[in-house]
Amino acid sequence: MIQAGAIDEGGHILLLDMGEPVRILDLAEDMIRLSGLRIGEDIGIEFTGARPGEKLFEELRVSDEHCLPTSHPKIIVADHRGVERAAIAAAIDRLERLAREAPEAIVGQLMHIVPEYQSSAPPMGGARRHAA
Repeated sequence: MIQAGAIDEGGHILLLDMGEPVRILDLAEDMIRLSGLRIGEDIGIEFTGARPGEKLFEELRVSDEHCLPTSHPKIIVADHRGVERAAIAAAIDRLERLAREAPEAIVGQLMHIVPEYQSSAPPMGGARRHAA
């Protein structure tokens, strides 16, 4: 949205109110009909199910973040918790080391770095969550 560029002064996370969710099936059916085709005759819809790691819902913010209004009613600012560059650099270094030495421990490390992260599989290799 072009309005977001005019609102932000830099460094903020802007969230757009997208309205009510739309079912993918409804979207697919509408696209087929709007293309002048008939569902089930000209083109079919196939249900394949979720793939491993695929999300059914996207979280735009975490529960401890506060939202601040902007001058536009459909745009809000996520007042996120600050992080130090040194902490981010150290976390990246740990992930790079694990990628070389113990890739099975990466999921556990991600769960430590990002407490809100929810893996669909338990950490492998006995990785434990511990303070950095």
